[in-house]
Amino acid sequence: MPFRVRTATASRWWSLHTVFNTHCLCRNLYYSALSKPQFSGNCDDFLQWLERKAACSISSSLFIGNSSYGRSLFASKIIQTGDCILKVPYRVQITADNLLPEIRSLIGEEVGNIAKLATVILIEKKLGQGSEWYPYISCLPQQGELHNTVFWTESELEMIRPSSVYQETIDQKSQIEKDFLAIKHIFECSHQSFGDSTYKDFMHACTLVGSRAWGSTNGLALIPFADFLNHDGVSEAIVMSDDDKQCSEIIADRDYAPGEQVLIRYGKFSNATLMLDFGFTIPYNIYDQVQIQFDIPKHDPLRDMKLELLHQYFIPPPEDMKGLSHPVNSFSIKEVKSDSGKGKGLPQSLRALARVLSCTTSQEIDNLIAEAAQTDGRLARRPLQDISKEIQAHMMLLSLFIQLIEERSVAIMSLDSPSLCGRFSVRKLMAQDLLQGELRILKSASAWLENYCLSMT
Repeated sequence: MPFRVRTATASRWWSLHTVFNTHCLCRNLYYSALSKPQFSGNCDDFLQWLERKAACSISSSLFIGNSSYGRSLFASKIIQTGDCILKVPYRVQITADNLLPEIRSLIGEEVGNIAKLATVILIEKKLGQGSEWYPYISCLPQQGELHNTVFWTESELEMIRPSSVYQETIDQKSQIEKDFLAIKHIFECSHQSFGDSTYKDFMHACTLVGSRAWGSTNGLALIPFADFLNHDGVSEAIVMSDDDKQCSEIIADRDYAPGEQVLIRYGKFSNATLMLDFGFTIPYNIYDQVQIQFDIPKHDPLRDMKLELLHQYFIPPPEDMKGLSHPVNSFSIKEVKSDSGKGKGLPQSLRALARVLSCTTSQEIDNLIAEAAQTDGRLARRPLQDISKEIQAHMMLLSLFIQLIEERSVAIMSLDSPSLCGRFSVRKLMAQDLLQGELRILKSASAWLENYCLSMT
C-alpha cells in the first residue's frame, strides 16, 4: 500500500505512525477551540473493558469524551510534564497475526501489511458482537465520517487538481483496489462468509488501519485507546513502543488541567499529507511543502542525453519520497524564509537539473560531468561559470514557478463561489488550506529566484 509512514527513535525506543486520519476534523486544532468535553456515551465502558482484557491499568489520567469535533481524550486529573499518561501492552494490540491461520496462509507477499490488517478489521466487523474486539471495533469511525481524499467525488477532487495530491489520490485508490481483488479472492477460496465485503468496505478498513496503526519491531499494530488521541503539530508527545516492557507508552510533553484535551503529534506533516492520509488540513501549516515536476522539453535536441543524466544523478533518496512512487524529476519545495541567503527550501538537485537543462551543446554537459568527477561526484551543484547561463537556468525555474502560482491562484478563486453545507463545505475548506499553503510556498521560492537572478546581474 502506498501509505506514508514515519519513525521516531530515541535510545531503546522506536515508533512509527502511519498517516491517515479517522476522526475527520476532530483531529484538527484550528477549526475552533474545543467545547467543554462530554463523556462519550458509546465508549463509557471502553477503558474498563480494555483494562480487563490487558489485566493491568492502561491509564488513570485520561477519559474518553466528545468534543465539538468528535471523540477525544481528556485529562481526568492534573497531568504534569513527563508523566506517563498511557501504557498499552502489546497483547491487547491488533496485528496481522490476528488473522485466521487459514486466511493468513493464502495471502501472498504482494499484499501489504495495511491490507492484511484491514482484512482483520473486516473479519472482526462481520463477527459483530461475537468478536472479542467488538468494544473497540464499534468505536471506530463509520463510513461517511471520513474526509480523506480517497473518499472525495470526482468533482470534489477537481478542486485540488493543480496539487500533486490529486494524482496521489488516484494512485492510492488504484492500489487499494488491487489489494481488494487479492483479498476477495482469498475469502472466496477459503469459503468464509466474508466474501460479500465490498470494495467500499475494504477501502474504509484500509483507511481505519492507516490512520491508527503504529509500527514496532513486530510490524503494524492497532493500539486501542491510544488512537483516540488527536493531533497537534507542535506537540513533542508521540506514541513510543518499548520491546523490553512489551508495551506502547505516551509521555506528556506539557502540563494539563483536568478536563483539558490531551494531544500528541503524528508527525511534521504538510497539508498535502494531512488531507490525503488523515482527512484534515490546517490554515497555516509551517510544515507545508509542494511536490513539483520539472520536465525536459520534448523539443530539446539533447533530450536523450539529459534524460540519461536525470536517471543517473537525480534519483531522490528514499526519505525524500515519503513512501510514494514519485518520478525522478519530482521535487519537494519548502518555504524559502528569506529572499536573500542560500535559498534553503529549494532543493539543490532541482537547481542542478535546471543548470543541466540550460546546456545547449553536448560539450557543456561533458564539462559538467567532468567537474562532478573532480569534486564530490554530484552533477551541477555549483553555480555555472557562465553567468548568463546561470541566470538562464534559474529563469527557467522562475518561469515554472510563475506558472504553478497562476494555476493555484485560479483554483483558489474558483472556490470563492457559495458552497453547500455539510461534507462539501468541509472539503472545500480543506482544498483552500492546501492550495493557499502551496501558493505561499511557491511565492516564497519565486521571490528568492527573482532576487538571485537580479544579484547575478
